Amino acid sequence: AEMARKPAENLKFPERKWIFGMEGVPRSDRQAIISASGSVEPTGQLVPGNTSEGKNESEETKREKKKQYVEKKAWDIALAPGKQLPMTAFMMWMMGSQVNIFTLMFNFYQLFAPIKGLMSMGTAFQGISDSAKDFNVDLLLHKLVFIACQLGFLLMITHRLGSMGLLPTSASDWLAAVPIRTPVEFSSGGFPMHEF
Repeated sequence: AEMARKPAENLKFPERKWIFGMEGVPRSDRQAIISASGSVEPTGQLVPGNTSEGKNESEETKREKKKQYVEKKAWDIALAPGKQLPMTAFMMWMMGSQVNIFTLMFNFYQLFAPIKGLMSMGTAFQGISDSAKDFNVDLLLHKLVFIACQLGFLLMITHRLGSMGLLPTSASDWLAAVPIRTPVEFSSGGFPMHEF
């Protein structure tokens, strides 16, 4: 114990694999003794991670992992509407193009789903907005992808309704709005003149 309290240059350790009795020696002196003797520290003799460099590195690693988690969560939210497209398209194909109560209910339900999703975009990203600000994650691209997926979903449903004839896309659907022209001349039947 007395040898450990002396300056590092006056300490002489025998050549061995482990170095003991360095509890009172400062960290910098310990490193100098270890490098001069060619020995190594025994496990548990010096607590690892006491240096500020190791601590900062650990905190940066944790921060980077949390940032990656926030980005992954944001992408999951942004791509969630797009993941429903294949299943919805398959269900529409299975239901056919006949106009009945079931297809009407299903198609109009799917029509309002993307509209509701666009209106609740802020709520969808609300859970990670604070974390994104803390880790400097820009959610603009994720929100644009979310909007694009919802618009693609809406476009597919609109095309489906148009193919079923439920959208007023032809001229005959607007005949009631066409004004009736006022005739300029009138013609009516007369009497044959040769009988008189």
